[in-house]
Amino acid sequence: MIASEHTLIRTADPDDADFLLEVYRTGRPKAALLDPRREPVLPNRDELAEMLGSKDAGRNQFFAVEDRAGCVRGFCGLRGVSIEAVFSEIMVLLIDEADHAGPVGRETVQFLLERAFGRMHLDKVLGTCLDSEPELRALLADSGFVSEGIQRQVLYSGGDWHDIETMTRLRAVPGTGE
Repeated sequence: MIASEHTLIRTADPDDADFLLEVYRTGRPKAALLDPRREPVLPNRDELAEMLGSKDAGRNQFFAVEDRAGCVRGFCGLRGVSIEAVFSEIMVLLIDEADHAGPVGRETVQFLLERAFGRMHLDKVLGTCLDSEPELRALLADSGFVSEGIQRQVLYSGGDWHDIETMTRLRAVPGTGE
């Protein structure tokens, strides 16, 4: 459990399934919730509880984000961690879109970056966001991520085609100013 000024970040567990289901039901597609083929999925509560209780959730570094009052504000994690290739993808899934622009979003991304760069010694972190996630894109950009490109019309959801953008953040190299 990591306590920051505005958040408490802990390993997600099966009891968080209802809150995670709320993220899936927001009505807007989210890049972090797409399957490996970049297609949307809508699991039920029991499937989410089973996933949160599995060893895979722990291996993928999946965490619940709470405010200081103990209310779950969302989830975050690292997935596809490649120690050999020294990179990973981050996921930031906040329930209230407004949290992206405030301290909850900033502390969540900072936690993931410290985990990736400081604890796991990775060199590169990727983040993806759909054009329907401008708040997430702004949070990533404000956290030092830069765009690596946009794949046009890769997801059809809600009667519209959506673009997906990949953003990266490199580990700062001491003494180089980078």
